[in-house]
Amino acid sequence: LKLIEFRLVASRHRGHPMAVPGQYHVFSKLDTSVGGTAVAQKGLGAMGNTSRDQGTPTKDSPSHKNKSGSKDAEGKADSKEATAKKPKGVDRQQLCIDLLMVGCVQSFIDFFYITHRKSEVQGKEENPLDDTADIELPEETLLFLKDTLESAETARRLQNYHHCFEHYNVLSNYFEDIGDLRSAMYFHQRCSDVATEVDARESIAKANLNLGSCEEKQGNFEEARKYHEKALSIASSCDSLPLQIKSASRLVNVYKTLAEACEADGKHQEATGLYERCLHCARLSKDSTLEGQTCHRLGKAKHSMGHYQEAIELQKQYLEICKTHDDRPGESAARAALAHSYEALGSTAEAIKQLENLLSVANDAGELPAQASACLNLGLLYNDRGEYDKSVELLEQHFDLARQLGDRKLIDSARVILGMARGNGKFSAYVDLVNNNLDKLLKWKSKRIPVDA
Repeated sequence: LKLIEFRLVASRHRGHPMAVPGQYHVFSKLDTSVGGTAVAQKGLGAMGNTSRDQGTPTKDSPSHKNKSGSKDAEGKADSKEATAKKPKGVDRQQLCIDLLMVGCVQSFIDFFYITHRKSEVQGKEENPLDDTADIELPEETLLFLKDTLESAETARRLQNYHHCFEHYNVLSNYFEDIGDLRSAMYFHQRCSDVATEVDARESIAKANLNLGSCEEKQGNFEEARKYHEKALSIASSCDSLPLQIKSASRLVNVYKTLAEACEADGKHQEATGLYERCLHCARLSKDSTLEGQTCHRLGKAKHSMGHYQEAIELQKQYLEICKTHDDRPGESAARAALAHSYEALGSTAEAIKQLENLLSVANDAGELPAQASACLNLGLLYNDRGEYDKSVELLEQHFDLARQLGDRKLIDSARVILGMARGNGKFSAYVDLVNNNLDKLLKWKSKRIPVDA
């Protein structure tokens, strides 16, 4: 009998259309039907469904006459009770059974997995075997999930892979929008499986791109890297420029994050390799701004490795891109990095040239930190060259800018550096005073008469 009921209900549910959240009516057991025929549960009361084999009373039987008087009263009581009670909530078990009754085994597996998996916090930090830790989904989501899975599997049976892919994609986007990334990844993987069956390469690349984005949101950048690299490889092989650009752009962010982590750990060689891949992807993304920023990062990494000439070439590329886009802050950063590399190579004159240009650009842009940095570096370079007057002038500007910024540590540092520069400027006069003018030295010692007075 149960098998007959399943088949009847299965025939009634075939061809069920795709549903949207919010467009459902939740039925209680009062409204359920068996074999396509509604059963009047409230008329049966506590006796349930009887048959002739169980001794069903007829109109003329005594039991029927005894009960006929109370039948109306019971009916009214049951009707009041039914109206007083709201429909019961959605039963996950019943929805699973419904999927099996229409023959959607894969949809049952998917539905059971999503609705019975453990939540992130309870599943890891508490007892992983605790049955009460199942993730909670709203009723509308359960119904939407069940109907969309059924539609997807039906489309797959009919070999309508495009519609099947779209149904799974709707589910993945829905769960991603509500922040359930594990469920979103589950259905992105379903999209990838369906696309792989028909070798729809663009769809495979899209699914892997979405999987990588979900991993990024969870902070799993190594896993995200694998998905994005696969998406880029497939997109390149099928000449899909939009997907290639998207994949390359996401890889730039992933490589940059991984490279910064390596730099923080002191792994400069690995960081440089990741920045090189980052630059390759930035060029594939057709985004010149992204390419320039990556050149700047790679140039700094090359400098830290001691490859100063390569660092200079990369910073020059960044400088040209910044000029093209009229990016004054970027130009300031490029010139500062160039001056640093030229100084490391011993090209003091070229370093001073870049710093003077930097000071001019920073003044035009109104960037106080960049101005302060340029004045400091210029003052120190002039000090090293023995041009103490210029050095003191620039370091005084640095001290004034530090006070404008209100940075106490920077102010203290600027005061000390300025004092040292002034001392260096007067050192030769002091040595001459000690060696040749004892009278003036004593006056300076006793009355603090200036040495150059």
